[in-house]
Amino acid sequence: MHRPGNAGWVAVMLIGSMACSEFETGYFKGRVDEATERAVVNRYGPPHKVGQREGDQTVWTYFDRGSATSGYAGTVRSSYCRAYVLTFDRQEILRGWQQQECRN
Repeated sequence: MHRPGNAGWVAVMLIGSMACSEFETGYFKGRVDEATERAVVNRYGPPHKVGQREGDQTVWTYFDRGSATSGYAGTVRSSYCRAYVLTFDRQEILRGWQQQECRN
């Protein structure tokens, strides 16, 4: 049985991490006008922040805070914070979403 060397594992890990970040935005893109608040909570847990907008819209915010790594040793290169802002209507259906930089 062939076992991948270190370079093979690094490639697998990179592809896996890229797929996860694309998957998250892909999840929201593909579920506008379909996903319910309950479905989102089942997938991501309770939102980090909840607010209201005019017209009976509820706004949920999830924060993705982390750091990017570089090199074989996994040294920290930079940190980031992304906010996923989801808008639900009064029937608790996802009507829109945005990805943005976190604000202090």
